[in-house]
Amino acid sequence: MGKYLLRRILQMIPVVLGTTLLVYALVFALPGDPVKAMFGDKPINAAVAAQIRAEYNLDKPFIIQYLLFLKNALTLNFGNTFSGQPVIDEIGQAFPVTIKLALMAFVFEAVFGVIFGIISGLKKGKWYDSVILIVSLLLISVPTFVTGFLAQYFIGVKWRLLPVTAGSDPGFLDLLMPAMVLGSVSMAYIIRLTRSEVSSNIAEDYVRTARAKGMSNRQVIVRHVLRNSLIPVVTYLGQDLGALMGGAMISETIFNVHGIGFLTYQSILKGESNMVVSIVTLLTLIFVVCNLAVDMLYAALDPRIRYA
Repeated sequence: MGKYLLRRILQMIPVVLGTTLLVYALVFALPGDPVKAMFGDKPINAAVAAQIRAEYNLDKPFIIQYLLFLKNALTLNFGNTFSGQPVIDEIGQAFPVTIKLALMAFVFEAVFGVIFGIISGLKKGKWYDSVILIVSLLLISVPTFVTGFLAQYFIGVKWRLLPVTAGSDPGFLDLLMPAMVLGSVSMAYIIRLTRSEVSSNIAEDYVRTARAKGMSNRQVIVRHVLRNSLIPVVTYLGQDLGALMGGAMISETIFNVHGIGFLTYQSILKGESNMVVSIVTLLTLIFVVCNLAVDMLYAALDPRIRYA
């Protein structure tokens, strides 16, 4: 297990470096001058502009900027925003909100996705199986921003069940509707994955053998069918936790949640390339760590994976 863990950690290094290099190159290639964008329509003093470019290393070649960024990132020094605030402080204020939102979305998709998936898989062909499949297909097909606006109109405005927007210091109820919207697509995939695994495993020989031994239907379902069916679901959930944090931009923008996604959107509008790359770097690290945790869990459940 130790060698497997070391091998997976070494595989993470080129992934992180490649992702940060790609994002840095994309931000570097964006059209426009961020220094000119700072001044807007006001005239720019050439000496002041040169000083700002030197302060933010904007006067250096691309590869030098990237290497300087990596060097500072090792000590969590991501520099300052154009307004003079440390980037790490801005991220530190927004990150707890996104973590809370992502965890609520994770619980929502895991609980309802698995429950509806099990019901659908055990009652395959019944009318409620068809209803669950149609609803899950709708959630996958409709873009998230459309789901968000529909939820705002019906749940927030028409029925007045939950707040329409969250704001800068949201509570549980403020984040409930954004979390439902954020986790809705993944919930639909979990429903279909769980249904497929349950309906497949329930027809296996070992299930018939368990029934032939006299085990009750409940024991067969819990001990044999669900135990084997939920392994791929757990893998999907572990990988999705990192994706939820990275994919929160649309939900946070629609519901005015001041988290990482909202901060990234505002930074792109302001041309804060340093902030954008720093956020993407942190999200990449979270994503690969979540994947590593899932791989370790999977290797513990199935020892053959360690030797593959």
